[in-house]
Amino acid sequence: MGLFSRRSREHEPVQPGAGASPGQEPPSAPAAAPPAAEPGSGVRHDRVREALGTWAERKDARTFADVLRRAVSGELLLDVTDSRLADPARGFQQGDTLAIASTRDNAGADLLVAFTGHDELQRMRQAAGRSLVQPAAAVLAQAVRDHQGIVIDGRAPGAFIAYAAEIRQHLTEEPEAVARLTEATTTRSLPFAQYVEALAAGPLFVPVAAGAEDGSDGSDGPAGPAATGPDGGAYTVVGTSPAEVWAWRPGGEVRRVGLGEVAAATLAAARAGIVVNPAGPPVVVPAAALPR
Repeated sequence: MGLFSRRSREHEPVQPGAGASPGQEPPSAPAAAPPAAEPGSGVRHDRVREALGTWAERKDARTFADVLRRAVSGELLLDVTDSRLADPARGFQQGDTLAIASTRDNAGADLLVAFTGHDELQRMRQAAGRSLVQPAAAVLAQAVRDHQGIVIDGRAPGAFIAYAAEIRQHLTEEPEAVARLTEATTTRSLPFAQYVEALAAGPLFVPVAAGAEDGSDGSDGPAGPAATGPDGGAYTVVGTSPAEVWAWRPGGEVRRVGLGEVAAATLAAARAGIVVNPAGPPVVVPAAALPR
């Protein structure tokens, strides 16, 4: 959960279906060891791999959200082994045929196949293969648009399936829009003033206590649920996607908001500021830096 602990003491229900629907497990991996990765294929999404390691041991709403929140930024690999290239040494050229691999689950759903690294593609095929590196958000958007979901690292112990409805629920209808602010928060690639401007452009999401249409509950006040920072202060929780909120506190509703609305509620509640993506890595915006 990162440095920020949950202040709300209310029960945190497991989100219905989040741990079960990905339970359409892909076929178990054969006993033979996977072949070595192709030289020069150095792209590897270690943040997603870390989450998949947890998913292999514990399948619940929090770990499901954790995989998707990490998978929307960075890069994933697609299996294009069956593509037809006139000159493989020169890569894709005009006139070549691009074939992107997909598979079907036990119920017949068409799932886009993606990987956190070339080694996982080769583990899946148990042979040499060809991969295509793509922005992870674009891969998820393609899984929603052209398929019925996605399977990531299908032969790994933490093989992960998310269906199109679950991707939309956790990452909205536009994963690529969510990815921009998520990436900036994760990498801290923007100067602080520009980052606050990016927050103002959104999208932003806040947790809503059960039964509170205005985002309030009995203990957290009108600014909604809060987290306690390392300084002991109360910070309003903001996520760059619903998945970021659920990775911190699973279950419950999530509402899309603007930075101005969050700032006004935070200042009215005399809180120390806001914390963006408290499941980590978090970014803190002190109350003094919030727009008035």
